[in-house]
Amino acid sequence: MKKIWLATLLKFYAYIMVGIITTLGVTVSLVYWHNQRAETERIAQLISSRLTTEVEDIYERSTQWGKSLVENPAKLEGVYKYFSMTPSEYESWRLDNYFSNYIQVSLHRNVETLYLEHDVIDQIDLVLNDYTTVFVSSKNKKGGQQVPADRYKASSQAIPVSLTDVTTGEDIGLAYIKINPALLDSVVDNIQDTIPVAVQIYNPLGKVFYHRGDINPKDHSQWIVRDTAYGYQIWVGIPTSYTVRTALFSFTWMISVALILVLVLYLLLQRIFRNYQKQVLDLVDTMEAISQGDSERRINVDTKEQELLLVAETTNTMLDNMDKSIRDIYQLQLSQKDANLKALQAQINPHFMYNTMEFIRMYAVMQDQEELADIIYEFSSLLRNNISEEKETTIENELEFCRKYSYLCMVRYPKSIAYGFKIEPGLEEMIIPKFTLQPLVENYFVHGVDHKRKDNVISIKVRHVGGAVEIRVQDNGRGLEPSQLQRIQQILSHRDPREEVEESKGRQSIGIINVHERFLLYFGDRYHIQITSEKGKVFSIRLPSRTLKRKESCIKSYWLTMNI
Repeated sequence: MKKIWLATLLKFYAYIMVGIITTLGVTVSLVYWHNQRAETERIAQLISSRLTTEVEDIYERSTQWGKSLVENPAKLEGVYKYFSMTPSEYESWRLDNYFSNYIQVSLHRNVETLYLEHDVIDQIDLVLNDYTTVFVSSKNKKGGQQVPADRYKASSQAIPVSLTDVTTGEDIGLAYIKINPALLDSVVDNIQDTIPVAVQIYNPLGKVFYHRGDINPKDHSQWIVRDTAYGYQIWVGIPTSYTVRTALFSFTWMISVALILVLVLYLLLQRIFRNYQKQVLDLVDTMEAISQGDSERRINVDTKEQELLLVAETTNTMLDNMDKSIRDIYQLQLSQKDANLKALQAQINPHFMYNTMEFIRMYAVMQDQEELADIIYEFSSLLRNNISEEKETTIENELEFCRKYSYLCMVRYPKSIAYGFKIEPGLEEMIIPKFTLQPLVENYFVHGVDHKRKDNVISIKVRHVGGAVEIRVQDNGRGLEPSQLQRIQQILSHRDPREEVEESKGRQSIGIINVHERFLLYFGDRYHIQITSEKGKVFSIRLPSRTLKRKESCIKSYWLTMNI
């Protein structure tokens, strides 16, 4: 097998890609581990900050709720009555003072109100100085009950609120308000995502106020500690085992993916390079055989892929075209002689027609058929002009050709058709493409003449209008249907001759559109055309004047307005 330098280059590229992917996998895993560690620290800091704010807010609200139980003398009296009276005496007193001054004096009612208004409260206890009982209540038993003071122990998760006599300002006891831990749980849950966060909150006495997660000091490399304004201390930590486990997982995952990609890429490139080398060798061998004279041989496209398939197909097409061109050239050389003979014969036919028509005309003159002689003469002139190889003509010659054609048409209906052509002095030698006005006149005689009328007329006027020249073709024929007029206007609005070719396929109004195409190709963008149809047809065309006299250039523009 021939050695191809491209295959060696591609293999070297494969080795480079293997090294890059391996390095990239290690780098990404290290960066991911560093970012994960920074993210866990950020989340721990955020949880600590949010818990500090939440604990301070809970303490302030609990203080407000506790003090609301003794915020005025009436409520304070209700609290003293509850602790100093028997249950039956207290009920009698509470009924006597119900709705007094619109202030609820019942301790039971006030506590129930706090439970109902604040769903986060789990427990409310009242401990008064110098009393042997304690008021204890919970969310499930809002009315509460008295228990002996020596058997009562306040929960470390409750917030102590100092109660003050509003009349004397002396401390009268404490209210212990316990908040539902779910409130703090929600703060942590909203932030921690999937990270196992350990949280420990201590009250001012050093007892655990709230805890969450595995509290193992050996498993936490670093604790984030914050103190609240009210003596509570918040500890937040991320387990070291989680950080190490996450780092190992990310490193293992990245390296595994990198190794798999390296293996797949290596095997894939090895297969592609081997297949690519075979395709290139076949391409080279075939082209060498063709260059040595085997012109019938072609490249096998069944074994080629992608760009090599394109090269093979293009090369085969080029070889086929070359063979076809050689055969065509040979065939043209054989046909050239026949074409030359036919061209000589074609030159004889027009002269035979002219001479024959002249003989017929002179015979008509000899027979005193002057009108027939004139008709034959006009027809001969038309035929001679039609076969002429000239591409351009003057506006005067073009109108003269139209006049002869109109004369021949009028002979058939002498009393129902009239025509007239007028050129403003100085415009007779204006150059236009040949056969650009005659199709419009022919279109009128074929489609526009109403044989029931006696006043059919067509006119052509050439004049200066402002800085332009206007050629106006106008008739009083049948006009156009709105749909047909709209279709023709749409085609005439195109400024690209290639678009005109596409639009003209399968169309009608060939004469009008042919005129438009020829003017557009001849004069370019300075040419404009417009057609209207009411009681007849109006065709308005603006085109630039290349020459007013043959072979003399000028830059003047003029209008061609055709009213048909």
